[in-house]
Amino acid sequence: MKKIQTEKNLPELIYDSVVDAIVEGLLRPGERVTQESLAERLDVSRLPVSQAMQRLRDDGFLSAVGRRGLMVSVLDENFVAQLYEFRCGIDLVSAGLAALRADAGWQKRGETIIEDGYAAGKANDLPALIDADMRFHGFIYELAGNTFILDSMEAHWNHVRRVMSDILIVEKNQKQIWEEHAAILDAVLAGDARMAETLARQHVETASKWLQQEIHDSREPLKRSGGATG
Repeated sequence: MKKIQTEKNLPELIYDSVVDAIVEGLLRPGERVTQESLAERLDVSRLPVSQAMQRLRDDGFLSAVGRRGLMVSVLDENFVAQLYEFRCGIDLVSAGLAALRADAGWQKRGETIIEDGYAAGKANDLPALIDADMRFHGFIYELAGNTFILDSMEAHWNHVRRVMSDILIVEKNQKQIWEEHAAILDAVLAGDARMAETLARQHVETASKWLQQEIHDSREPLKRSGGATG
């Protein structure tokens, strides 16, 4: 049998770096992306960049423009709607299961994530906000104790990160989102599965409706700045 290789190869590292740049707004929706520019920015050769770009296109982070060019894909209402329909079901079930399985041992960890989220918002630190948001939902999925949930979300995790970055960059959303997270956590820790499910569903539906409306109103990529400016 062949030995299992656990370390990521160079194309995978390039893939991760480009996804992070898209999530954090360093590469903007509609921006042209070339092998040459990425190879120069990442200080690597063009072959692994080409391999990474093909996967990025297959996964929907890059899309064709012109005859041979690629650009950062622009979010559309249908994509957001479908992603959040999927999330709504996953998050509802996860919150309910988490409420049934939570005990005092989980409380401190959950409260720490909430505190980190509020702190990141006050600092206008978008990467930290995204990280805290993903940690919170990952915490609920883990507490749910269902490996199928974890596996399903892992497959779509980067798309969720990207969409959340467009929501979290708007300052007025940040306080509401973390208040909703705190309410979900309270219901989970109280063992109130029905309330946890209701709050989780409302949380996802609110985010989905807001972002779809923003896309509809602008019909162009959401404008980004260096920090959350509202």
